[in-house]
Amino acid sequence: MTLLTDFGTSDNFAGVMKGVIASIAPEVSVVDITHDILPQQVKQGRWVLGQSWRWFPRGTVHVAVVDPGVGTERRALAVEAAGHFFVGPDNGLLSDAVRMEKAKVRQITNRGWMLKDVSATFHGRDVFAPVAARVASGGRFAAAGGVVADATYLGPMEPVRTGKRFWTGEVVHVDRFGNLITNLTPAGVPDLLARPAVFKAGFQQIAGLSATYGAGKPGEVIALIGSHGGVELSVNCGSAAGALGLVLGSPVDVEIL
Repeated sequence: MTLLTDFGTSDNFAGVMKGVIASIAPEVSVVDITHDILPQQVKQGRWVLGQSWRWFPRGTVHVAVVDPGVGTERRALAVEAAGHFFVGPDNGLLSDAVRMEKAKVRQITNRGWMLKDVSATFHGRDVFAPVAARVASGGRFAAAGGVVADATYLGPMEPVRTGKRFWTGEVVHVDRFGNLITNLTPAGVPDLLARPAVFKAGFQQIAGLSATYGAGKPGEVIALIGSHGGVELSVNCGSAAGALGLVLGSPVDVEIL
């Protein structure tokens, strides 16, 4: 099982979820993907989940909780897709899972699978953790609840074409090194790898793609294809986020020459 949340590690929330899982399914191992999604940043959580789940074996249950609407009428979902299971709120966090081929999506309504008392503010503990534990320990997926045909989908995370040779993407993640990871990819920007490119971010222009982080001079902002397969902006032994003053959602333009 994996956990991804915006809970951080200074509070007890993530640890309590693990305690609930261990109480129901002590044989299940739990891997923390991260608890450092920025608070309420559903799109960032979606991107990180999308970059993570496929590296785990089939049958893994992925619990994702970035849930600013907790306690409201937003639904709780369980999804079976690509041989994996996903559990989380119906707010777009599971957008990619619900749109996978042959995905089975259910609304979690089985009170017998939840904790006895369900708080209006901590569904990670009271709903998502116990449901995930029951699925991981062999519970019948269909028992989670009824079928959902209209799960929330936030749309594709792709750049927008703004001209014959121009695309605008955005920062979808800022890692702990200050690298600005964008949704500009070779699939979304034709000829990105075949022709010279100029990137515009903040008040700077970055010419071309470098091969490695170390290709830049100290303090120089460079662009490269990261391990996730898309463009990221980096500073050798520094922070691109700090150098450019960009944050999640900041635009990054590219011109193919």
